[in-house]
Amino acid sequence: MILNMPSGIAEGLKVQLETLLDGLTVEHTTWNSPVANAFKWQRKVRSRFDEEMGHWEPVPLRVMPEKHVLILMTADEFVGMAVDDTVDSTVSQAKRHFPGHELIYLLEGMNLWVRKNRNIRNRRFTSGVRAQDQPPPEAMAASSSSTTTTTATTAPAVPRRRRRNAAAEEYIAEDIVEDAMLHLQIEHDVLIHHTAVPLESAQWIVAFTQHISTIPYKKMRDKMTSAAGFCMESGQVRTGDDARDTYVRMLQEIARVTAPIAYGIVSEFDSVSKLVTGLEQGGPLALESVRKSLNKDGVASERTVGQAVSRRIHKVFTGRDETSTDV
Repeated sequence: MILNMPSGIAEGLKVQLETLLDGLTVEHTTWNSPVANAFKWQRKVRSRFDEEMGHWEPVPLRVMPEKHVLILMTADEFVGMAVDDTVDSTVSQAKRHFPGHELIYLLEGMNLWVRKNRNIRNRRFTSGVRAQDQPPPEAMAASSSSTTTTTATTAPAVPRRRRRNAAAEEYIAEDIVEDAMLHLQIEHDVLIHHTAVPLESAQWIVAFTQHISTIPYKKMRDKMTSAAGFCMESGQVRTGDDARDTYVRMLQEIARVTAPIAYGIVSEFDSVSKLVTGLEQGGPLALESVRKSLNKDGVASERTVGQAVSRRIHKVFTGRDETSTDV
């Protein structure tokens, strides 16, 4: 994979990205993006999948552009876009420069901006409550005339910087920002992801690079396993730590076979081949008298597997009906 970084990227973020990408042997270049902070990818194609043969075969190296674009935007930039109602025009500009691409917006510092915005709202509310508790203007005028000299000599001066900062702070309704994000996702089908700091942004750009690099292989795998009738993703079927543990978990996939029953069967037949041989020789009731296990070590209990479970396991392992669903 090749990551094309915008030429106007911050130097700190660029260094972090280069360090992370070099560790994954991912190439990186810079380009003059028509959209601010737009990242795009290219794929180095070395093989193609032969559907008739069912395997990948090598082809001459060529570089192909990917249909994904990631736009990095700070919270202040996005809020300004939401307040000015320029979301549609900004996205339309990006789609015009990247037709047919899937857009990803990486919003940096949005959660921090929300906390600061709420602090401004809380301070305004507190100031309003305190203003209501002050005495009426007539009483203030009477008291101020008698203490003008004292006040002039003892009252501390209010710093101009603090007064200027307080005047610059403005509360923005969160609904405006939330509506803008929903509009991006619903109307423009844009993927939005939040980060807190530039380092996290760099990590997620690398994560998206890794994910995009596997898309063709995942699509081909899904196509090949589409006839299975169930999800073939890893983690759907429980796997064991070793051969014995896998054997136990395989038995538990059969209906009504619990862990004590599975461990009891494994204690009597320590491999699948021995279990099949025992079932073929002993018949449907071969496991009827097998004692259940109290723990993984194979300590036997007084209870046995029973006829019903024995018949089911026998049918599963020795049956010849291809259409059977008894598992």
